[in-house]
Amino acid sequence: MAERQLTLPGEIVKKSNALARAKWSPKSVWEPRMVALVASMVRQDDEDFQEYRFPAAKLCEEESLSGKRYRDIKTAVENVMKAYVMLEEGKNYMAYSIFSKCGYENGHMVAAFHPDLKPHFLGLQKQFTKYSLMEFLVLPSTYSQRIYEVLKSWNDKPEVTIALADLHEMVGAPPSMRKKYPDFRRKVLEKAHKDINKHTALSYEWHPIKQGRKIGAIRFVFSIPRKAETKKTNEVKAEKDRSAKDNRLFIKAGRCFKAGNCQPEDSNLCRFCKETFH
Repeated sequence: MAERQLTLPGEIVKKSNALARAKWSPKSVWEPRMVALVASMVRQDDEDFQEYRFPAAKLCEEESLSGKRYRDIKTAVENVMKAYVMLEEGKNYMAYSIFSKCGYENGHMVAAFHPDLKPHFLGLQKQFTKYSLMEFLVLPSTYSQRIYEVLKSWNDKPEVTIALADLHEMVGAPPSMRKKYPDFRRKVLEKAHKDINKHTALSYEWHPIKQGRKIGAIRFVFSIPRKAETKKTNEVKAEKDRSAKDNRLFIKAGRCFKAGNCQPEDSNLCRFCKETFH
């Protein structure tokens, strides 16, 4: 199997939206960092996965691994090889292994994605998530990593509302947080918001939405410039729709006027006819 070396800086992580929003419960920040580093090495024109290698110290932004870091990463390798991501669509769901192999060799991490994940990394043309590897690597918690990745999968929207139960699954929240919203708010939503605003270019606000007496969903609103851009796009579309409607009325009114076949029951058509032809 061919090997792919990591090229720095400015690497981009790219994966399907479905995979970015998948259910995953990483045990530490090291597992998502491994996945992101390997994903950044997949190229758009790749026809198959490679065996990917990168300096192990890159996981922790250090020149070399200390004894503790070495043990942390070894544990992370064991965890990621046991882990799975769950993709759900309605009542259908599918669990996937992440790596077919992952380990440490002479100062480098060596990994290969599981072949079943090819549709989620290779040949992506639409419905994919893209973000900066450098931003992702400095996020200090698994919840910040997952919230960042999930929100980046809606990067083209001015806002998104996610059911609380779905968000629990996406970030791998433990049962205790699922039962107590204040804990989830403090440890996940507030902490992730602070981390993401501090370390990345992604800007957003979040608002809880009540369903009955309980919080049932979270509304994420992205930056003002993005909202303004979306508003402008919507205004342009509305103007095109109005123009198309006026064109249809013009053609219909012209035919009606030439035929002398007035249709007073159609007030819009009559108004347009009078303004245009009388």
